[in-house]
Amino acid sequence: MRHKPHSLSANPLPRWKTKLKQTSLIGLSLFSPALLACGPDFPLQLTQDRQNNLSYLPQTSFSQQLSGLAKPLAWQFQDEPAAQEYLWDEVHSRYLSQTRAYENSELSEAQLALVNSLRDAQSLAEAEQIAAQLKETLAPALTWYSLGAMAFDAREYDKASDYFKKVIALPESERAGRSLWALYSLSRIELIKSKTASDNSHFVQANAYLQQLQAEVTQGAADPLRLSLAGLGEQAYILLHQSQAQIEVTRGEYEPPKIDVALNPATLDKVIELYATQSVQGDSSGYDSLLMLSRSLMSKNINELKPLLQQPSVQQLLIAYWQSSANDFAFDGQLMDMGQKVAEILTVFPTDGVVLSQGDKLAAIYYQLGDYASAERMLALAKPSGLTWWLTAKLMLQKGDQAQAAKAYAQAVHHFPTDATSGTEHLNAKDTQQQAIDADAQQATYCRIRAEQGVLSLERGEYVDALSQLFASGDEYWQDIAYVAERVLTTAELKLFIDKHVPVMTFEYPKDSDWYDSVEPINNRLRYLLGRRLLREGAIAEAPVYFSNPTLNVNVLEYGKALTTAKNSKGIESARAYWAAAELARHQGMEILGFELAPDYSIYAGMFDLRDWYAADKLSDKEQQRISASQAIPDKRFHYRYQAAELASKAADLVPHNSQAYAALLCQATGWVLYRDDELARRYYKKYVANGPFVPWAENFGTQCETPDFDRAVEREKANQIAKWNAIYHKLKKPVAYGSLVITAALIGFIGLRRRSRRAKNHQS
Repeated sequence: MRHKPHSLSANPLPRWKTKLKQTSLIGLSLFSPALLACGPDFPLQLTQDRQNNLSYLPQTSFSQQLSGLAKPLAWQFQDEPAAQEYLWDEVHSRYLSQTRAYENSELSEAQLALVNSLRDAQSLAEAEQIAAQLKETLAPALTWYSLGAMAFDAREYDKASDYFKKVIALPESERAGRSLWALYSLSRIELIKSKTASDNSHFVQANAYLQQLQAEVTQGAADPLRLSLAGLGEQAYILLHQSQAQIEVTRGEYEPPKIDVALNPATLDKVIELYATQSVQGDSSGYDSLLMLSRSLMSKNINELKPLLQQPSVQQLLIAYWQSSANDFAFDGQLMDMGQKVAEILTVFPTDGVVLSQGDKLAAIYYQLGDYASAERMLALAKPSGLTWWLTAKLMLQKGDQAQAAKAYAQAVHHFPTDATSGTEHLNAKDTQQQAIDADAQQATYCRIRAEQGVLSLERGEYVDALSQLFASGDEYWQDIAYVAERVLTTAELKLFIDKHVPVMTFEYPKDSDWYDSVEPINNRLRYLLGRRLLREGAIAEAPVYFSNPTLNVNVLEYGKALTTAKNSKGIESARAYWAAAELARHQGMEILGFELAPDYSIYAGMFDLRDWYAADKLSDKEQQRISASQAIPDKRFHYRYQAAELASKAADLVPHNSQAYAALLCQATGWVLYRDDELARRYYKKYVANGPFVPWAENFGTQCETPDFDRAVEREKANQIAKWNAIYHKLKKPVAYGSLVITAALIGFIGLRRRSRRAKNHQS
């Protein structure tokens, strides 16, 4: 396989042409006859369109790259986070705020009723009157916070501020968990006032409230709503807007939002750190803010961006954003606006030692832009990693050097941990969760590399090694595993591989489950694939051991027993066994005989036919020969139905042609292929018409069939034998009688002649 370099054009496509092409593709997909969107989650298949799949470098997740920009929190949470839910208020036809939703689970029924009486008042004045009546029954912190919230919603910020300050002035034991809520609300009021102020005093005060909130959490205050995390975002907002003028940000019709202030290089590192920490700790608004910040950086001209690029965090943020947007770099072989902008920024990107720590990621971006020379240059400077070797493999493929690409893939695999959970024993839950997220990302990359390694081995004609590499890539690439195992390897090669490397895995079989939510371990599925292949090829004795599912195992044993009995017996007994095998092949054929991929698609229980979805690759002669040798017979969807029909036809040949069983067997055979192969169905029907008896249901032949009655067939066979002998008797009765008379006359004549002869002799003597 030779990969031709396909450097992308430096001229960006006009936006209208790009949108037109994208819209056309989307429209075509909506009306595609295959309608894959209506199916389950169709996994990747790298063995299709191999050149593009091997050259493609997947984009990464933006959120998974933010941990390097974050800092550890100065506090630890003493409680679990509140459920993020929005409760529906049936009385007022509205969703409750997060605080009110939490109060539904936090407060007693009596307290909740009192608080709701305040919150549901028609005005702040009415709420204050109610509060005066509840002075002795409701805790002051709950009363004052509720009144402050009412005032806040009414935009009476001074009154709201007074009530919230009363809450934080209470002794700690009397705050009823509302101190953090009040501090966060006070900071929001200050930020609202800052929009119309001429100085930074409100920003300073807002930050002071947020610091006090975080200090209380550090000292052990419960923070179920994670307001301390939200405060990180507010502090970043303060740094962005303090002493900064608002700027006009133009947005296209469908363009996502950007930061609408000038960016200060002196504070940008801290802003990115705060947002990243907020995101990594589980507050999605930090992620959203960094996306907006990234888009703002991308929208700036080169002269504005140059000083900002001197900040290491800005470099790292942009690299993360680019890696997560790589699919927007180019379309149809030409750079789009996004790719053109990235290429322009890279011309002024710092090249000192700081950036070389991100050298592998920059090399990936150059590769995704189609600038392979720059990618190689950056790889030479980057620290070796799994990504550098993966890129090296792809660049070698671009040059057509499969041997060096294979070596690079092998090196890439060695840079990934074999145990993603090692080292997590002494981490807290949040750190362990983040490590699990990072491990999932690493695992996905590792699996992709192993799968590509397998595809390259397939291209090189190393078929057993291809299966070994693909098998290591796991479930995501099951279709590729199945393709090599089912169509490329010989049955002997596959059996040897499975017996050596693929033991059966324990699995609890659900009683009631759909096919797509009870997927067995990949080991078992590969063993089933071999078992079905053996059964198709007639290796009846070898197949059952590969079916670990008890139900399937019973079906396989019964199928094998029926075929063996059919071949080792004669007449109606053989027909009865052929019919038993035919029924199993028809009704359990997908599970015990079906192809995992084309033409049956056992992988989807036969519910989807994808043969026309993928364009056929040009295969090597060696691989094509193997594909041809392993294809279904006949090579038609649900091929086992044709085999079932042929077994039923064989059974029909072994029963009396004038029996109900003969008509029923051919009727069943016809029905199993009707509407799929009308010519074959007509052949079975003509066979019945030519030889079979009249049956009342013949007018619906193939659609309304009786079950063959073999006991009656035995009786019919006996009756046929008697009729046969009767026919012979009636046919020979007269000739035998005439013959007897002739013989009798002859004997009488002979005896008479003898007597005369004796008398004559006596007279002479």
